[in-house]
This record gives sequence, structure tokens and C-alpha cells, in this order.
Amino acid sequence: MEQDDDASGDVTGLSLREAAERIAARDDRPDEETVRTVLAEVAIDRIVSEDMITELESDTSMAVSNAENRAEYATMRVDEAEAAAADAPDLETVAARLDGFAARAESVESRARDLADRLHELVHQREYSESVYEYVRDLRDLGQDADGLHGDAQQLATDADELERWLDSHETRVAELSADVGAIEAAFDDLEAAADRLEDPEVIGEDEPDPATQWFAVTQRQRVNGLVVADARAELADVRTWAERAGEGTAELADIADRLDDLESRRERLGDRLDDLARPAWREQYGEALSAAEDTLDEFEPPVDFGAVQAALDDHGPA
Repeated sequence: MEQDDDASGDVTGLSLREAAERIAARDDRPDEETVRTVLAEVAIDRIVSEDMITELESDTSMAVSNAENRAEYATMRVDEAEAAAADAPDLETVAARLDGFAARAESVESRARDLADRLHELVHQREYSESVYEYVRDLRDLGQDADGLHGDAQQLATDADELERWLDSHETRVAELSADVGAIEAAFDDLEAAADRLEDPEVIGEDEPDPATQWFAVTQRQRVNGLVVADARAELADVRTWAERAGEGTAELADIADRLDDLESRRERLGDRLDDLARPAWREQYGEALSAAEDTLDEFEPPVDFGAVQAALDDHGPA
């Protein structure tokens, strides 16, 4: 069979331009530029190379193997952290953290299995197919997914180490909670600065969201921060209970409680200010969405899964 009759098959040895033209000739293929971008991964001097395909196979297989190993290590570290929690008191803050880590460990394990299955299927398909473009595209996608899993698994292992330190040390629990409150304080600074700009909407640039949208976003975030402060208070209560049972000092926790009181006052003042700033047109545009967001937030209570909060709020406009 002449090569011109093969619109999708083995294009090794062809230039990127010729290979892209041949592959893109099929109705079910992408445009030539997309094809060239993919095949450039396996080209030498702009010629599609079988040796480079073999090298990509090897690199992808190594990336999958590394991701699997990192996922296995991360889940082992989570198991060790969970074992360290055996001596921790029965508190909601502890249970919520352990549940979150268990879910993340299950996710990386599942993704690792999926990567291995995809690699096996790809190599098997290559034996019965001459479609170079799809093979290279799928190898590249698999490698990128493996790199993503490797990074997530590494982060999970690091976080598991931090969890074990948190479980082991009252000082660490206090320091982390204080840092969290500091982050909330910084977030309030940002919201108050955004409210300052809404005092004079004329300063808002044309390339920015319109004032109504910004008002809605700041107001919604102010409402979310009610949950953030409540969640920090719940953790503070658990850390204090833990400290009292262990005979640890609680003076620093009293300071954190004062900071949370101040944050709640700031939140209430900001809410009043945003209500005063709202123009009738803004309320008309976003009033229903804001009410729906508030109803959604009422469904959550500490310990709060803020990923679930954000997912729920995505149905009600920008946040």
C-alpha cells in the first residue's frame, strides 16, 4: 500500500509538516498545528523518529512508576500518622483531619492504579495499531497525569508529616492555629481594602469586573468568613480541651480567643458597611444569588470542609 493511502498510520520518517498533513486529512483528526505540536515530542530535526517514540515510552513508563512509588510512600505516611493519632483524644478536630487524609490517600491510590492500567492498555494497543499521533498524544497525556499525581502524593506525604507533628505537640497545635488566625486577619484586610474601592466605583478600571460583581464577591466572601471564624473557634475549643486534659498551659489560647473576637467584630462591621455601600442596581442584579449563597452557607457547621463550601457556592456566582 502506498503511503498516500494511509491517512492516519505510521508517519515515522516523515517531516512534521508532512506527517501533520497526512494525519489531519482525516475528518476525525484535529487541525495540523495541533498534530505538529504533539508529534514534535518525538521528532529529531523536525523528522518523526521511531527512536524518540521509544524514548517517550520509556520516559512515560518511568514517570508512572515514580508516581506509583510516591503514592505508595504517601499512603504509608498517612497510615503512620493515623497510628500516631491512637493516643489523641476523641475530638471533632482530630477526626476531621484524619478523615480528610484518608480521603486523599484513597484518591492517590486510585489514581496510581488508573495510571498503571492506562500504561498497560496503551502499550498493548501500540502492538496492534499504527496510529502514531494518538499513541504519542496519549503517552504525553499519561506522563502529565503521572507528574500531577507525583506532586499531589509528595504534598500528601509532607502534610502527613505535619499532621504527625500536630498530633504530637501542643506547641505545634497552638502555633498552627495562631498562623491560621493570622491568615484570616490578612483576608479581612483584603476585603476591607476591596470595600474601600467600592466607596468610589469610578476608580474601578474597565478591565476589572464591574462594581456590582465586585460588591457581590466581597459580600459573599464576608459571609464565608463567618464560617471561617466559627471553624477556628471550634478548633480553638478542641485544642484547649486537649491541653487541659494533658496539663498544658492555655495562656496563648486566650490570646487567640481575643483575636477571634476582634475578627468577628470586624466581620460584622464590614457586613454593615457593605450593606450601606450596596446600590439598588447591585441588589437587583445579585440579591437572589446572595440569598441563595447565604442559605447554602447555613448548611455547614464546624469542622468545615471548605472545598465543599466553595463547590456549593460555585452555583451562585463569583466568590
